[in-house]
Amino acid sequence: MRIADEVAIVVLTDGAGRVLMQHRSHDAHVEPGRWTPPGGRLESGEDAASAAHRELFEETGLTAVLEFDRVVDQVGADGAVVRFHVFTGRTDARQEDVVLGEGLAMRFLTAEEIATKDLVSMAHRFFGPVGR
Repeated sequence: MRIADEVAIVVLTDGAGRVLMQHRSHDAHVEPGRWTPPGGRLESGEDAASAAHRELFEETGLTAVLEFDRVVDQVGADGAVVRFHVFTGRTDARQEDVVLGEGLAMRFLTAEEIATKDLVSMAHRFFGPVGR
């Protein structure tokens, strides 16, 4: 199995149990216009936890205590694997504390709201009970 890329994903919930989700821009390289938790590629020499914290801050202006949750592999038609390192955390931040650093929107959404969105193809594998 050849790992072609590694990505850190942050499933961050607020005090009301809503999940922070990004509406990807229409010119995004991967799955434009869809909704996903914040995250992004690991940089050269960077570990997944560092990437998760960096991406969360770059995309939202937030910091949080994050815990490793799971690894999710996506195997392409060519056999190459994109490895997603999923981290979870809670925050006391409110919507007005979120600084949009990337994408069209960054919103705390309920499970019901998430269910109405056009999600990235792997989203269902990133969530625990909240996003199902």
